[in-house]
Amino acid sequence: MQGPEERRPPVAPWTVIWRFLAARFDTKSQLGFGLTSSLAVLVAGLWAFSGLLEEVLDDELLVRADRAVELWFRGHASEAGLRFFSGVTLLGSTVAVVAVVLVAVYLWRHRETLLLWAWLGANVGGKLVEYTLKATVHRSRPEYAAAYLHGQSYSFPSGHTMGATVCYFTLAYLLAAGRSWDRVQRAVAFGFAGLLVFAVALSSVYLGVHYPSDVIGGFTAGIAWVAACVASLRYARARHDLRARPAT
Repeated sequence: MQGPEERRPPVAPWTVIWRFLAARFDTKSQLGFGLTSSLAVLVAGLWAFSGLLEEVLDDELLVRADRAVELWFRGHASEAGLRFFSGVTLLGSTVAVVAVVLVAVYLWRHRETLLLWAWLGANVGGKLVEYTLKATVHRSRPEYAAAYLHGQSYSFPSGHTMGATVCYFTLAYLLAAGRSWDRVQRAVAFGFAGLLVFAVALSSVYLGVHYPSDVIGGFTAGIAWVAACVASLRYARARHDLRARPAT
């Protein structure tokens, strides 16, 4: 039986709530501010994607706007521009695939098992999400898309844009987190990733293989998936660090 000196006073409910909220904004913990911000981005991405999807399925105004932009690019495209953006679009396909393989090999050689699974899970899982969304929505391609497509696939969301978003933003996160970069370096990494994604998205619209809403959908779905993967990685790291901590 515990004596009076061993009894702990009850903790007030507001104190428990305050400690929980403070822990969610702890910048030094994997389960702190980083996880909170990842979940916030996930919620924002899902909200934006679901709203856009509803407009794509039901809103005639968005459909007319998409087609107007498509026709504008079709009327202003040049041979030089088509050749240029035919190369740029590879950033969302061939270049991204090569990047996935090279980074995976690097992580495997350096025995970064947790990061390797996170990297492969983000990119391979992102492709599965993309195919599921395309097969569910069944949106037809723009009128002139056949000139640049091999085989048949659906239009929403843009696979190149989503793949580029997942690949380059996940890579930016791994680089920034693994090297303990400062705010400026992290901003440069994510800014460069955003520039690559924007170039891929613009190339898809310029070449006429996607509507503007397709690339926006690819970006929002990709960002939501990256945020989910980063949150999962932070949680896994926290559990790993807890298990590795020596018993006291």
